[in-house]
Amino acid sequence: MERKNTVGRTATIVGAVVVIGVIIWIDIATGLWQNLVILAGLAAGLVSFLLTTLVLDRVMARHQARRWAPLNRLALSEFMHAMADEDASEISRGHIVMRSLPEVQSPLGSERLHQELSELREQVVSEREQLAVALSMWAEFLTSSGDNETILNHAAGIALRLDEVRDATVAVEREGSEETLAELRREIDNCNHHFATMAQELHSRLEEERRLLGRHLYGGGD
Repeated sequence: MERKNTVGRTATIVGAVVVIGVIIWIDIATGLWQNLVILAGLAAGLVSFLLTTLVLDRVMARHQARRWAPLNRLALSEFMHAMADEDASEISRGHIVMRSLPEVQSPLGSERLHQELSELREQVVSEREQLAVALSMWAEFLTSSGDNETILNHAAGIALRLDEVRDATVAVEREGSEETLAELRREIDNCNHHFATMAQELHSRLEEERRLLGRHLYGGGD
């Protein structure tokens, strides 16, 4: 995804430079803009728009990212704490062990299965509450302080997956079929996959924020 975004940004910049170059070449080679005032105004507006979008907006975005790097790192760390195994993780050092939902091993009709489902529901509710707290505290800031859309979408996706797991446990207890038990196991695997994806994204972003913070503190950042 990051590679695609980089290629897209590069293509946009190249395209904009070509457009600006063509406009300047037409002005120098033909004097067309002196004869067509309306088109000249439109061309000047296009050049201003492209320069603002490609230069000024990016400079301002980098300035904002450096300015808010410490708080942005704290916000991302809160999401990590909400999902990491606090006994096994060293978040500030980049060693992160994510919690995961346990697999359901017991067969249908067993007393142990009922206990597993009950414990799983309790964990699902707890995980969702911790994620909801982090979202309620930091979502507004993260949407306005940088490119955090992917993180927020992952967090919301995990919350929805947790709901699916909870509902699947209820279906197993209500119907008691192999189909509902298999569906529950698929939902658990899917949710754990989303946890792992979120962990990778958060780790990558925390490293990026750490570099920004280092430049801000020691490199003469704005």
